[in-house]
Amino acid sequence: MKNRKQHYEYIGKLNPEIARYWNISEHANKPIIIYKSQRQHIIDHHLQDFGSIEKIDHIWSKLSNIIKKPDEVFYNPQTKGLEYYKKFDDMILVAVRINFGSTLKIKSFYPANKGKIKNRKSKEQEMIIKHMVNEDVLI
Repeated sequence: MKNRKQHYEYIGKLNPEIARYWNISEHANKPIIIYKSQRQHIIDHHLQDFGSIEKIDHIWSKLSNIIKKPDEVFYNPQTKGLEYYKKFDDMILVAVRINFGSTLKIKSFYPANKGKIKNRKSKEQEMIIKHMVNEDVLI
C-alpha cells in the first residue's frame, strides 16, 4: 500500500460552548483543519500584512493555540464563518468556514486591525438585541 502524505493538518475542534453561543450547535466538536496549500494563499495575499514568511510560519505553528484558546470569537453570517482572534505581536484573525461537511476548514489568517474587532463587537450586540426583540424578550 502506498504511503500517502496528508495534504492537510488537524488544528483542533469546534468548542461546543462556542458552537452553542453562536447557535451552530450542529457543528460542535467537528475537526478544524487547514490545507497545506493555504500557506501559499496566505503568502500571496497577506505577506505584506505580516512582513515576512517567517512570521506567517510562526502564526501557522500557533493555529492550534488560537483555536483552543482564542481571545475573541465572532460568527460572520455573511461568510458563514467563525472569526477567531488572538493577540500576539498583532491581533491575528483566523477565518474558519462553517459548512455541513464532516470538517471545518481554515480559509485564511492575517493581522486584524482594532476597527474590525470593534465592528464585530457592535454587530454582535445588534444580533443579540434583534434576537431578543424577535423572541419578545424586550418589551
